Amino acid sequence: MRIAVASGKGGTGKTTVSVNLSIFTGLKLYDFDVEEPNARIFIRGEERDKPVYRPVPEVGENCNLCGVCKDVCQYNAIVILKNSVVIFPEICHSCGACVYLCPEKAMKEVNRKIGRIVDVFNNGKNVLTYGEIDIGEVSPVPIIKAMKREMERDAVIDCPPGVSCPMVESVKAADFVILVAEPTPFSFHDLKIAADVVRSIGKPFGVVINKHGLPFDIESMCAKEGFRVIGRIPFSREFAEKYSKGMLLESLRQEFESIYDRLKEIV
Repeated sequence: MRIAVASGKGGTGKTTVSVNLSIFTGLKLYDFDVEEPNARIFIRGEERDKPVYRPVPEVGENCNLCGVCKDVCQYNAIVILKNSVVIFPEICHSCGACVYLCPEKAMKEVNRKIGRIVDVFNNGKNVLTYGEIDIGEVSPVPIIKAMKREMERDAVIDCPPGVSCPMVESVKAADFVILVAEPTPFSFHDLKIAADVVRSIGKPFGVVINKHGLPFDIESMCAKEGFRVIGRIPFSREFAEKYSKGMLLESLRQEFESIYDRLKEIV
């Protein structure tokens, strides 16, 4: 089973849940938050990396400046000047339309490095895979797609925060989605948005409440919205200190095992 751990906003405890759930259930962890992959702080080992490329167009010598490539580009990544064609690879979406429709066959695709995928090994076992986008690149989605192509059938996915394209691309690969929320009005507001997105994709989900015990009654609000609460992580200074040192929450092993059992029953 593939379990995606997501949240409507950053800082709710998504990485706390995904790392501890992975370790205590024995499922391999994939960190899809390629703009800030911090699961490696908690799971260390020998690292082996490989580059990720995506195709972008390049203009050849037979270009007659007809402008077809500019007209078919839906992302305004091509500009025709008086004597040349300017391509902005950062905003190109690698759709290939310009290359396919060029009447002079003057355009070709070349590989552009956009980041890397890193496998982390402990005692010869691949326990973590994370992606890392190169500085200056705009979209993390191609790296996420490259990681998905190599993903094992049993996995925990640490998703990017929010509900934009990277999060949507990440949860598409999951059989079940855990939405992590804090007991605050702000977090609950974003939880509702995230739940709407997950429902629209057709994925079953449950809520894990982090910092449980704070005054805001998020459980009643979840019940009112029909959100199933499948786990609770108590508000604790001790847990915050352990997290800051890259340590696991060993005392909550049973709670994470129970979360795993509950979602298996649901699926």
